[in-house]
Amino acid sequence: MIIAIIDFFSNIYIWAAIISWFTAQFIKIIITYVKERKFRPSLLSSTGGMPSAHSATISGLTFSIGKYAGFSSAAFAISFIVAIIVVTDALHLRREVGRHSEALQKITGERFNEKSGHKLSEVIIGILIGMAIGLLI
Repeated sequence: MIIAIIDFFSNIYIWAAIISWFTAQFIKIIITYVKERKFRPSLLSSTGGMPSAHSATISGLTFSIGKYAGFSSAAFAISFIVAIIVVTDALHLRREVGRHSEALQKITGERFNEKSGHKLSEVIIGILIGMAIGLLI
């Protein structure tokens, strides 16, 4: 049991994903602080916005797999296909959810999270963050 826990915490692929996610979320805090002069640590658990933590996380995982297991490995191929799905979801499905939230907010007057999706620039920056961390770790 202890060896399994040690193996889990020494898994470079998991760390690449976690560090990529944390970096993207931390950048959201910095951007908000610069724009609004507000320190908002709650952004660590937020969705949407610049950069895309979903894209950063899956890119960190994918590129670390490519670096260590090989870009022609089955593991990289699987992760790459999952990355395409996650990025497509961040760009299209989650953006549509954000648009629906905006419309519902206008209709009902209730507060919804309209920033659950991403713009292309937010996804690209997320991918670049994950790529850099995945290749550097």
